[in-house]
Amino acid sequence: MPHTTSHRGRPRLESTDQRIFQAARELLRLKGPAAVNIDSVAARSGVARTTIYRRHRSRDELLQAILEHLIDPGPLAPDLPVEEKLRWVMDQISEILENRLGPGATAAIIADSDPEFTAAVRSRLAGRLSSLADLMNVDIKAGLLQPTTDPDTVLGVLVGAYLAEVLRFGSPRAGWTDRAVALLAPAVVNN
Repeated sequence: MPHTTSHRGRPRLESTDQRIFQAARELLRLKGPAAVNIDSVAARSGVARTTIYRRHRSRDELLQAILEHLIDPGPLAPDLPVEEKLRWVMDQISEILENRLGPGATAAIIADSDPEFTAAVRSRLAGRLSSLADLMNVDIKAGLLQPTTDPDTVLGVLVGAYLAEVLRFGSPRAGWTDRAVALLAPAVVNN
């Protein structure tokens, strides 16, 4: 039976950790961070409150643990063509906001209904977006992007375009990413 070790008491079962994480993630995705608390996670997961408290001392600690797993899109290959990098960024925005954080958490971030949660998400995203901006700066220096390109503005346009698509249609329409990249690429790619 898989387990993780703890410093005291019985070994922690990985399946218990997974149940806690899954329940918290579902609550976050569907209802936002306000719905994530030890009682609701215990009820949804079937794991005792005391067991959850042994792993996460507070609701905030539990939310931090969830965010660690949800906002990590993985490395970007810097040798992709610019259009593919833009498409990859759009796919990652969609994956994070739609599938990982979900509509409940995304709405809470936009409304800033839980400022600590919003700050935690922004902090985690900032490092990732900074890496993407650095890659764009490399492409500017290599002459692949126009020298007037502002990476932060490009990233803002991509996130904003995704959110506008979701607000208008409920979810991105088929082929939308390709159309968005086709519209934006000529504005930034140096031909």
